[in-house]
Amino acid sequence: MISTFETLPNEILLNIFCYLSWDKILISLWSLNRRINSIIYSIFSIDKNGLIFNQPDLSYKKFSSILQPLILNSSYLSSSIKYIHFDGTYSNSYNVINQCLYYNNDKQILCFPNLKSLKITRCLLSRSLIQTLSLLIQYQLEQFTLTFDEDIVKLFVNSNEICRNVPHTRKSIIMFKKLICQLFSDKCQLISLQLDIADDNNPLNIHQCFTLCSHPSSSSISNKIQYCCLTLRYLYVRLQYTSFLEHLIEHIPNIERLSVIFKNWMNLESRPRSDIETLIKSNGNWFEKVPKLNYFTLKVFVRNDFEFAYLKWILNNLNHIEKFKLHLQIHKMYSDKMVKEYVVDANFIHQYCLSDILINIKHFQFYIVSECQLLPNNIEKIINSFKIHPFFIDHQWINVNCFFDPFKSYQHLSSSNVNKLHFMNGLVFDPNIFTWPYITSISIDLHPFLYLFLEQFDKLFPNVSYIKVYAEYYRNIGQFELPESLTIPFEKGQCRVTDIQFRNVTRLDLGFCLPGMINSCDTSIELNKARAKVFAHLISMSVQLKYLLVENIEWLFHVIQYASNELKRNALNTIQCAEFGIPSCHYGSNDSIYIGKNLVPFLSTYMPQLQTLYLWRPDDFPWTSIRPDIAPGYFHHIDVSRWIESLETSESIAKHVNVFKKDLRRLTRKLKQFVFLDIHGRIDPEKIEPYRSMVKKCFPRSKVDVKLTRFRLWI
Repeated sequence: MISTFETLPNEILLNIFCYLSWDKILISLWSLNRRINSIIYSIFSIDKNGLIFNQPDLSYKKFSSILQPLILNSSYLSSSIKYIHFDGTYSNSYNVINQCLYYNNDKQILCFPNLKSLKITRCLLSRSLIQTLSLLIQYQLEQFTLTFDEDIVKLFVNSNEICRNVPHTRKSIIMFKKLICQLFSDKCQLISLQLDIADDNNPLNIHQCFTLCSHPSSSSISNKIQYCCLTLRYLYVRLQYTSFLEHLIEHIPNIERLSVIFKNWMNLESRPRSDIETLIKSNGNWFEKVPKLNYFTLKVFVRNDFEFAYLKWILNNLNHIEKFKLHLQIHKMYSDKMVKEYVVDANFIHQYCLSDILINIKHFQFYIVSECQLLPNNIEKIINSFKIHPFFIDHQWINVNCFFDPFKSYQHLSSSNVNKLHFMNGLVFDPNIFTWPYITSISIDLHPFLYLFLEQFDKLFPNVSYIKVYAEYYRNIGQFELPESLTIPFEKGQCRVTDIQFRNVTRLDLGFCLPGMINSCDTSIELNKARAKVFAHLISMSVQLKYLLVENIEWLFHVIQYASNELKRNALNTIQCAEFGIPSCHYGSNDSIYIGKNLVPFLSTYMPQLQTLYLWRPDDFPWTSIRPDIAPGYFHHIDVSRWIESLETSESIAKHVNVFKKDLRRLTRKLKQFVFLDIHGRIDPEKIEPYRSMVKKCFPRSKVDVKLTRFRLWI
């Protein structure tokens, strides 16, 4: 008998399946019948619709015992998959890349013969993974995305801390640099590449990688080809150092579209200023190096005349492009005479933000933010400057938008329509200028006029899904006392607090989790109560809150203790991912010892749907402690120091292993949907192997990664 579901046309079924993640589609629908299989096949055949390891509810057990056998046992299914994304945000997915891609880890037999696009973000690059990527970009992939953020840089550099093997670590770094070189050599067949290496710090120094594969100008043409990727057409690169861009141009002769984003300003490294000045004065032309480049996007911060001169040099080298998009922010507080004395108008842009000779330019877009002091009539003069400038008149680029932020003293100038923000007493600051006007995240202060802003939030920021709250550093409060400033915001509005709802906000950060900020701070009860009420209101305003970060877990306990009336019922029920700072169990007051003991009972009561948990610790990974109560007084620090020294004994390590085991078992037993734990901390090298062995015994069907400063468990 045919069910009603099966009578639906394919178009309807495709729309329904779009609301399901790939793992749910396979587990629930694969092998029902040939027609459903055919529809699933067509879904995975579409670009960006493959296997995506970034959902917080995907467990390692589900992947290894159900999904992987299902895929590998069906050549019809595995051959349909063209796109795979491994994301280390919600899992230890980097640990399964080889397991997922190759049969029995055999590097010669790929599970997905038609795999064309691979995306790897926030994943630790092990040596075996680097070898895998080297093979894939040479023989298999057409599109590749690699995001290497600061957190992963630290993990990568310290991945061999257990044996303190410096040569071994150095070899891993060299392997990674060679992989970057390979991306721009004849051993790469990529057509499109997105590479984020903006967190390029010591000892990694990725920007120096081209010294490993130098491209001598005196070499023959055949040798030059060896050091170029002839297939690469589209490149997006986020970087920190200018030298990398200069070398890069030598290796991408057939590039058609190039997007360059500097992390902050254009870092000229430690190169002698005289060398840079000589370079800037040269009449270099990149037409011979990248003759097919027709679309160039540049996003950068500039601080002084010297950096502007370097920017001008880049633009003069690319005077043959047809399309140019510039996102520029000018920090005049560091700038020299030229930048400080000139308002950004048509003349400024033509002189400093475009090539001196424009041969083929057809499209030019810009968004520029500049620190300055503007009078109301200056804005009209700036807009009119484009209507009388010959260059902009000839190209019909005369319609610009300009407005002034009086609070930050920023001039905003754009060639496209921009939804002007209502800058309200400093409530909104530092929006991401490079996503304007499609801002998806904003930062706010706990400010006396916060309520007035929140009333208009959905209207002003319809695309924002992520709000960051500066919870501990209060600015611009003026005549208000600190506790009073936190109670005022919800007494000034025209409607009730319960009437305000964030329709699209799914993530809320209350502070920032950093190692130096997670020790318990002594504050007055009045301040704790006032802050708790504001946090309760903010949490309750979101109708679909899924991710919550709280700098100090005790603040959340205060919400329950002091502001339960302000907290909407079940407001925390929808949270799937949580990130908390927990104070030390080894140092500090005795009260801090017991904070961790309340963690699991709190989570199981208020966040029963939690799937992923991040904890920031200043020391050990267990969040409960075996430290004895130490009476405060003159000998307090002496007693604590003696106890800390005892932690390195084998007996103490065994006790902490047992404590950690109880913590992990209690967490996974109380939270039925929990799949991933990520702890930032710091432990002694002697604890790495005992912790790892304990976890493998307690969770045999799991993936675990234990380092000196990081613990990750994918259940």
